[in-house]
Amino acid sequence: MNKIVYKTFKQINKSMGKLVRETNNFKLISRMYATKYSKIKVRNDSFFYETRDGQNFSDSPLQIMKFLLARYPDFNHYIVYQNRYFEEVTLGLHINKIDYAQNPKIHLVERNTPEYVEAILFSKFLITDSTFQSFFVKKNDQIYLNTWHGTPLKTMGYAMPDGNFDSWNVLRNFLMTDYLVSPNRHTTEIFLKDYRLQDKYDGKILEIGYPRNDSLSSGQTTTHLRHFLEEQYAFSKNKLTLVYAPTWSPSDMYTKPSKVADTYINMYRQLNTALGDQYNILMKVHPFVYNRIKRIESIKKFVVNDGIDANELLAEADILVTDFSSIFFDFLNTNKPIVFFNEDAETYKKERGYYFPLESLPGPFFSKSADLIEYIKKGDFNEYSENYSIFKKKFVSLDDGKVTDKVVDLMLNGRFEKYSDNIITANKNEKKTALIYTGGMQNNGISAALINLVNHIDYTNYDVSLLTADNRNDDAFFNNFNKITDKVRVFVIRGESSYGWIKLFGKFFAENFAIFRFLYSQKQAKLNARRLLANQKFDIAIDFDSYVMNNGQWIAASEAEHTYNVLHNDMWLEANKKVDGRLKNSKTKKYLHFWNLFDTSLSVSEATRKINDIKLKKYINKSGVLTNIIDAEKIIQLSKKNVVYESLNIENLLEHVDKKNSSEITKATFGDVDISKRALSIHNSGSYKKATKFITNSRLSPEKNIDNLILAFVKLHSVYPSVELHIFGKDVGNYAPVLYDLVLSNQAENYIKFYGYSENPFPAIANADVFLLPSHTEGQSVALMEAMVLQKNIVASNILANIELLNGGDYGLLTIGNHPDQLLESLKIMADGKYKRLKNFDSQSHNKLVLHQFDKLFE
Repeated sequence: MNKIVYKTFKQINKSMGKLVRETNNFKLISRMYATKYSKIKVRNDSFFYETRDGQNFSDSPLQIMKFLLARYPDFNHYIVYQNRYFEEVTLGLHINKIDYAQNPKIHLVERNTPEYVEAILFSKFLITDSTFQSFFVKKNDQIYLNTWHGTPLKTMGYAMPDGNFDSWNVLRNFLMTDYLVSPNRHTTEIFLKDYRLQDKYDGKILEIGYPRNDSLSSGQTTTHLRHFLEEQYAFSKNKLTLVYAPTWSPSDMYTKPSKVADTYINMYRQLNTALGDQYNILMKVHPFVYNRIKRIESIKKFVVNDGIDANELLAEADILVTDFSSIFFDFLNTNKPIVFFNEDAETYKKERGYYFPLESLPGPFFSKSADLIEYIKKGDFNEYSENYSIFKKKFVSLDDGKVTDKVVDLMLNGRFEKYSDNIITANKNEKKTALIYTGGMQNNGISAALINLVNHIDYTNYDVSLLTADNRNDDAFFNNFNKITDKVRVFVIRGESSYGWIKLFGKFFAENFAIFRFLYSQKQAKLNARRLLANQKFDIAIDFDSYVMNNGQWIAASEAEHTYNVLHNDMWLEANKKVDGRLKNSKTKKYLHFWNLFDTSLSVSEATRKINDIKLKKYINKSGVLTNIIDAEKIIQLSKKNVVYESLNIENLLEHVDKKNSSEITKATFGDVDISKRALSIHNSGSYKKATKFITNSRLSPEKNIDNLILAFVKLHSVYPSVELHIFGKDVGNYAPVLYDLVLSNQAENYIKFYGYSENPFPAIANADVFLLPSHTEGQSVALMEAMVLQKNIVASNILANIELLNGGDYGLLTIGNHPDQLLESLKIMADGKYKRLKNFDSQSHNKLVLHQFDKLFE
């Protein structure tokens, strides 16, 4: 049977392999990369270059290749191009007099083809000025040099709005590099802080200057380039040259190309009319913009081809006009004037932000073209000489014309002692490192527990990374994720997984059908984990969700000393729970069979651990406890604000589900109540406050036992007509209509009210007399702890987890069962004013215990 299945998948893979030879489809190329990853051996004589995703060949990688061609003629060089940008790539070579057609050591490789896959896999040295694609995983015996492409003026990485998600592939690439080139300390600090490299990056930041600036700092010019400019553009060798080099704006990406071009045409006309007698006017637009407008005929005489290296063009310039492009930092090497121009600087500042005020720039800033032209006409550029000197010293003092030589020496020969002053070490291995998978971050106790834990960790001793899917379009995910401290690093689950076709099909069948479980490839799962996590190693890795295998499996496959998954409930019960005859958590039941991939399974309470140890004995290796932490200070603060809730709109929900009593759907996990403690809290005199306002806050699903609470409350109201019940919580699985029908059928809608999900239910809880948690099962209720923090009187079912959390009845009244009459007995005690809480909950002591548990995970 196994051999037949294997041969079938192998034939499918072979067929798909033929297909990938005929297409450059990204998904198919990703599959091919994964299939060949371990089959293709690294060649020590090969260099692989990719700049601007193969849209040109320029920047520092071009300068490095030129140097290598001159010094090491036996190396092979593989240059990436996209088919539609072949002209730009070859122009860069032509201007630098590199005859790729006649040099057998130079190979042009089309991006996202089989040849591309093979070259990036067999090349020893990988060099880019941006990032490699999402399927890329650096091999251990490859050397990755990232030169990046500019000193930042605009905010970058995590300093940008949504930067923790949008920078996912940059972070991934940076962390995989062996060498990351930085032109100055400012850029180094941004790498460390705003790309979260501090305490995790194991490569070397080479704070050494930019190879691309060697020609600028040495005053070299390219005769070949000057001749090309004279032939192709309105360029005279008898004039000075003004280069206008703006960056791009988001509007450039969605405005019609002709409209974008009109902006540059208008600007050219103004500059050329006023300054054309004295200056050649050339525009070097951002590659994003150039690719949209390059075929428009009217711009071809002044917008230079993107294949021309920006720094080689700057060497021809006598004055630079720019806005927020980092190109101006490089131009400081020339000692020639810089003028800044942007018509909407304030909007740009609000949308993106700057690292330093515009007033400090090494040149004047204008928002009107007339003022810009008037300033250039005057020709007095000395006013900003002090700022210029400050910027030059701060940002380009390392550009000595020999940066390429130094970078190559480090890359090839590893002479670290020689350049020790230029090497920055980000990870001093002083902190314990943790990786945590967040799960779906929905409005539930699991998300609250995760947020509380991550926000209470001491980041002077721990370095924490989160693994998460990019679900920002989901409001609940977005709101909950934004509650997490910005001290964490975020790895985003995106891109094509590292599975070839045979392994991908095997993965699907293994995860969904027990008979095919042998097809699950841990080796391939580990490769995909390396892809997602940038080859990073951790002390511990935790799947904090454990309900769905889709992404939790990458935690088990991660390179961590210890791997854990967190069990938030009686997980056998959760996995086998049925509503309307269907499994409620079918994915959890499938995931059970893979929990043995984790070293240890952590329950959220000792009581829950005992249950899981018995029921999950054949599914888990070892067990432990990681209790939920609570943010008492925040709860108390929020309790003083206003309640805002989302109406359930029960009438708009789909047809409701199983009307069976919840006791038949979910079997309760009862424990023994300490009767003596219970008796101590009950006083027959009825001298304490008589409760009238009762509240519960939980998801509306069968295991929460709200139906029996409603039946009990109807009976309570018949004796105590002033009582009312407020039910907070979102509907799960269309169960709310069952509860609502129960209220209507008992004519209880005037005193039992539904409020839906609330982002902040704490004012309502604080205002209530009694908090209720009648659940059939809990792992460890965060909602119950929240009520304990607010020092509310509590009635909770006598299930094991509640008994433990309430310390046997110290912090609240435990029921004797959870059927209506059993719940009613406890409700009456509260309504009669007979209950007095024995102790108040000490959240600080509780959290100290949890953080100790967390620390023990590293042992």
